[in-house]
This record gives sequence, structure tokens and C-alpha cells, in this order.
Amino acid sequence: MKIVDRLTKRRAGLSWHLQRSLSWIPEGDLFGIEEIVLDEQLGPATPTSPEWHHNMEGRNLAVGGQYFGRRGDLPPSIVLYVASLYRGIPKIYWLSPVITLQLARTLAHEVGHHLIEQRGYIFDRGERVKPREYEEELSNRYSFSVRKRMLRRWYYRVADWLTRDLAGWHYAMGICEWRDGRYEKAAARWETTFCLDPNRADADYWYYEAKKALANKTQNSTTDLLKNDL
Repeated sequence: MKIVDRLTKRRAGLSWHLQRSLSWIPEGDLFGIEEIVLDEQLGPATPTSPEWHHNMEGRNLAVGGQYFGRRGDLPPSIVLYVASLYRGIPKIYWLSPVITLQLARTLAHEVGHHLIEQRGYIFDRGERVKPREYEEELSNRYSFSVRKRMLRRWYYRVADWLTRDLAGWHYAMGICEWRDGRYEKAAARWETTFCLDPNRADADYWYYEAKKALANKTQNSTTDLLKNDL
């Protein structure tokens, strides 16, 4: 398997974390994946981009990875968007298992997509993988199974606690920004919370609420300016 580095920013320990993450995924499940590409973040959607990509527009760095099946002569590959995976994590943790856990969660999810592409199922033959929501759920379950094995080690359990603690800190900072009327900053904090801990559905909810509040604030400001001009 080839690692393709397209990063514009160096991050200490990244190669080591990636190899540790790969070691927790069964070798047979990785069979057929010829490249893992390290990129900074998902680019803007184009007219030919899938619907989910358009839906993610404006969500900054929320996408941590992407799987590409075989396309003509291009082999199956996984792209990891490293800026998203490191988001909200201070440099003091960059050489800790916190990063390994973050990489493993996304990497395993994309491997789940690969398994469905290659053999039509992840755990059992006959699994329902259509529509897309079913495939996403199965890939999440595969990622959870990998993390579950990792969390048998005490240092990954500590890393998991630290990650959730970081998510909680960003969530609390989002509340402070909201109370001060800084809705854009609040949205960014809650998006970071969700990147760190996808189980924080409350952060996802308040992210959209902050975006709506920001849109209303901008609209009211524009209306006031028009009134003053008139």
C-alpha cells in the first residue's frame, strides 16, 4: 500500500499514528486498497460532485475522509483530510494516542465502504447496503468495532477521555460565544465539538441554530442599512 502525501503543513508524528491505526485493521480488510492519500481538506463542490458534497458546503472541515472505488485505471484509494482530523486538538497532544484514535475512527469507516464496494457486505452476506444511509450506518459500525478493540488498551481509554474532554471544552466555549452574540464563532466551536466527538448530537444541533441566527443577524443588518439609505 502506497502513502501519498499532499499535505502543505507538517504534523509531528503523523506517519507513526497512521501506521498504528492501520495495525488495528485486519490485513484482509485492507486488501485491494492501493493508496492512502493525505490531503489537507475537502475541496469545494463542483457541478459533478455528489449530493452529500454539496450538502457539506459551508461546514469547513467536517469531512475527515473519503473512499474512492476503482475508477478505470485508478485503483481503490482512501483520502484522509488531516486538517479535519487534527481540528480542535492542541499540539501538546499531537504525539499522543489521541491522534491515533482520531485517524483510526475515520480510516476504519472508509475501509467499511471499501468492503461494501469489494464484496457487497461488511459483517454478513445479504446485509442491506442501499440506500446510502444503510451503507453509512454499517461503516460506522465497522469503525466502532475497530475502536472497541483499541479501547481495551488503557492508553487508548485515556485518549478517548481526553478527546471527549476537549469536545466538551469547545462546546462550553461555543455557549459563551452564543451568549455574546458571536454566532459565527459559536458555530465553529460546535462544529469542532462534533469533529472530535460525533456522538455529540447536541453540538450538531446548535451548529445549525448558530448558522440560522447568523443568517438572521446578517439579514437584519442589511435591512437596517437599506432603511438608513432610504
